[in-house]
Amino acid sequence: MSTISPEEHKLRNGKKIVIRTALAKDASQVVKLMKSVIKEGPFTLYESDEYRSTAKSEAKRIKRFKEAAGKIYLVAEAKNEIAGFISFDNWDTRRTQHTGLFSVFLKKNWRSVGIGGLLIKSMLNWGKTNPVNRKISLAVFSTNKNAIALYKKLGFKKEGCCPKDMIIDGKYVDSILMYKYTK
Repeated sequence: MSTISPEEHKLRNGKKIVIRTALAKDASQVVKLMKSVIKEGPFTLYESDEYRSTAKSEAKRIKRFKEAAGKIYLVAEAKNEIAGFISFDNWDTRRTQHTGLFSVFLKKNWRSVGIGGLLIKSMLNWGKTNPVNRKISLAVFSTNKNAIALYKKLGFKKEGCCPKDMIIDGKYVDSILMYKYTK
């Protein structure tokens, strides 16, 4: 099972947050969070009319991640509010199950207080002890300078670039591929 023990942290703004394994009951808040992040614009794969997850489908995904050896789904919770989440999805084949990609999303009013870094560090710590995981990867828009700076600060290295990988507001944007070994 892919879980972590809950971790309490004090943020830069003085508030407390708990990083913990996602539960099926978190699904409706996660879907609402995703919809709000997608509406904001430029740093998600989805556009507003393309995101179709429901609380029911997200609850199934959370359960699947919890039961899988090489996947993890974590939330950052403050007083019963999901402020952000991270999910790491490894590949399902034996030759590639040691690696996968993660995505992290934060509510707008919870950004720049340290939650993104805490979620990523919790995932990396899980990866160090997880028997399956050896490499954690990500893809980030080249225009998302804050995220790239955070990933570099946390030890991720650039693996490559996918030129003109996305179209945002009618303009091509490159994707930067980054990785970090856990073992």
